[in-house]
Amino acid sequence: MWRLTLRNAVAHPARLALTLLAVALGIMFVTGTLVLTDTSGRALDAQFRTAAAGTDLTVRRATAFDDAMGVEVERDPLPAATLERVRAVPGVADAQPAARGQALLTAGGRTLVPSGASLLRSWTPEPFNAFAVRTGRPPLTGDEVVLDAATAREYHVALGDTVTVQAASAAALRVVGLAWFGDRPGLPDTTVALVTLPAAQRLLGLGDGVPEIAVAVGEGATVAQVRQRLAERLGADAEVVTGQDVAAASAAAAKGQVGYLRAMLLALAAAALLVGGFLIANTFAVVIGQRTRELAVLRAAGATGRQLLGSVLGEAALIGAAASAAGIGLGVAAAAGLRALAGRVGVPLPDGELVLLPRTVAAAAVIGVLITVAAAVAPARRAARIAPVEAMREAALEARTGPATNRARALGGALVTLAGAAALGVVLAGRGSLGLLGAGALVTVGGLTLLGPAIAPVLARLAGRPLDLAGVPGRLARQSAARAPRRTAATATALALGLALIGFMAVVGTSVRSAIRQSYGETITADYVIESSRNEMLGGLPPDVQHRVAALDEVAVASRLRYGHWKDGTMTSALTAVDPATLPRVTSLHLVAGRLDALAGGVILAERVARERGLTVGDTLPMTFARTGEQRLPVAGLLRDADAQALSTDYIIGLDTYARLYAENVDASVFVRLADGADPAAARRAIEAALAGTPTAQLRDQAEAVAGRTRGVDEILGVTTALLLFTVAIALLGITNTLALSILERTREIGLLRAVGMSRTQLRWMVRGEAVLVAVLAVVIGVALGLGFGAGAVTALGSSTPLAVEVPFGRLALIVAVATVAGLVAGLLPARRAARLDVLDAIGRA
Repeated sequence: MWRLTLRNAVAHPARLALTLLAVALGIMFVTGTLVLTDTSGRALDAQFRTAAAGTDLTVRRATAFDDAMGVEVERDPLPAATLERVRAVPGVADAQPAARGQALLTAGGRTLVPSGASLLRSWTPEPFNAFAVRTGRPPLTGDEVVLDAATAREYHVALGDTVTVQAASAAALRVVGLAWFGDRPGLPDTTVALVTLPAAQRLLGLGDGVPEIAVAVGEGATVAQVRQRLAERLGADAEVVTGQDVAAASAAAAKGQVGYLRAMLLALAAAALLVGGFLIANTFAVVIGQRTRELAVLRAAGATGRQLLGSVLGEAALIGAAASAAGIGLGVAAAAGLRALAGRVGVPLPDGELVLLPRTVAAAAVIGVLITVAAAVAPARRAARIAPVEAMREAALEARTGPATNRARALGGALVTLAGAAALGVVLAGRGSLGLLGAGALVTVGGLTLLGPAIAPVLARLAGRPLDLAGVPGRLARQSAARAPRRTAATATALALGLALIGFMAVVGTSVRSAIRQSYGETITADYVIESSRNEMLGGLPPDVQHRVAALDEVAVASRLRYGHWKDGTMTSALTAVDPATLPRVTSLHLVAGRLDALAGGVILAERVARERGLTVGDTLPMTFARTGEQRLPVAGLLRDADAQALSTDYIIGLDTYARLYAENVDASVFVRLADGADPAAARRAIEAALAGTPTAQLRDQAEAVAGRTRGVDEILGVTTALLLFTVAIALLGITNTLALSILERTREIGLLRAVGMSRTQLRWMVRGEAVLVAVLAVVIGVALGLGFGAGAVTALGSSTPLAVEVPFGRLALIVAVATVAGLVAGLLPARRAARLDVLDAIGRA
């Protein structure tokens, strides 16, 4: 039987070619995702290991936690006297202070703004420095700088040139060297400036303090011994960690966003494989139906039902293995494209040699084989259960399912679908969660899969009415789709799932975008907003930006905002810091309790958060901060949820409280209101002139600010939709494959139609009409599912964020049009094949 299985698969390669391609595309998605994230993870690990390679121990200010939401917390500098205390500890061979921070470079009148970070570091001698000067020499005085070789090459900077380094203060420095980072000319998408320690302290505004001290352990002492001695000598205010721990923690923080990306891509890959599963099941059902007589001969010759089951599943396993091999190869090639897409959604990934781990190969192979075999189980079991004499008949295998079985299947499907619809109804009524919605979606898909063959004929006859206008070919197309309900239902369901996911994302994305636009427009009354063009998570505007703008005659008030992270138990939450004196002049806030001017030392909560936590004005909220540990802040007020959303947080503190709790000293936004009578055009020119010294500061009016906030949603929606088109492409392959196989099944029927006068053109239009009809059925089901569950998701999210359902009719109309045209295209190849059949040969087929 196994030899027969192999011979059968090899003898008919075209029969399952499109099925193999569908599985390969899904496996490509899985492999590409794992290769991309593994490559990025290894590159980040190597990058931070290289940075800490010569450092046995690092001494830095102790904090309650090291990173939040993929961003390392900023620490207060250590006192200058700490260096001598460290050097005096037995077992310390050498200790060097190091300073680092963010600083923009300007060369030749051009500001160098990479897509990644702009780093400023103090130069440290070997073995502590991961950068090695390849050209020139290290900096020796406060007016000298060394650049990474990659930056110098990209921006055409040479030794002897003068560059401006701008951090807390700015200085013009002469380039005296070009350095490599390990075996690379620099860090990916990053500029690096290396200066002396006094210059770094001056530029970063550190005074005589240093952020950290790198320690080398001498001979005769162990790292653990010296670490313990340092911890005892320095006390609880300092933290002593190994170089490996620093590298691992920094890499873990940097890989946080990579983890989110992996989860999103694997979820989309699962959707593609689910759609591919429908195609596989449908294909095997049709193929086994066509092999009814062959299977009957095998049964008559002594083969058991178990052997036939094993033979069909063995063929499925071969297809899965071949598809997995192809998908793995395609996935490696696709990883580069996925990296570009990741950059589009704000997750720039480091370059590096592609990493294909054995785990990735094994996972892809197992998934491909399991998906294919699982999808083929039901058709294989139906084939194995048929008696030899019954299988000898001409009737198709699909028709052999008994009426009682069909009724039970339809009843079960109807009950399951109703259960899913009930879950959706509970969520739409505002009494459900996203978890219930997800369970309802899975149940609904399962119910429609069972119910599909029962409702497909009815839907085909109703939706196919317009095909009657095409005459006999149109009516025959409608009847053909209704006559094979199982095949039509499975093919349409596969495409419907892909369209439902696209519709779901369209509804959710449009609703979120609309909510952002509405809440921001209603709450923020400022004429202009100043923000960093690089969209740093915690901000990126130097504090002097607000001072310079506020001093202009054309400006009435400039109010700053800052963002920060805090630990809420084991979870990380964000907060916004504001100036309560100026914020009311640039916003229209609605406090439902408390007063903004009572914010000093306390916190204002979004109304929803206060309700969930059972808090009111006067209660205290425990909050853990990296710099100060746990603090209990009094609740000073409750803010309307929509206003809190406009300020990008559910927790608001004052700037004075922020300065006490955080080491960061950058603004996220500056809201600007013009003076009465100021000319808007002249005021804008004055503000832009004041920002000329800060190239990353971007001035936006209300419309531009709203567009900037919704751009991220648009990019995520665009990239997700583009990836979901893979699932639609797989489903369209299913239409092509199913129709192509049905041509073999209907060879005699086609021959008779040609014999009684149907032209080749009419025959082609009949097959294309059937393809379009399947696509239309998929559109109806898919758009309905996408609308329903998209509205449910928005309603569930609205319990925590003010959202209203908004239907993107234009986008959905485009989806309908594209899917219908795609259905027509999917029918081209089967139609051409049908039209080329020889009439006499077709009639004579047994």
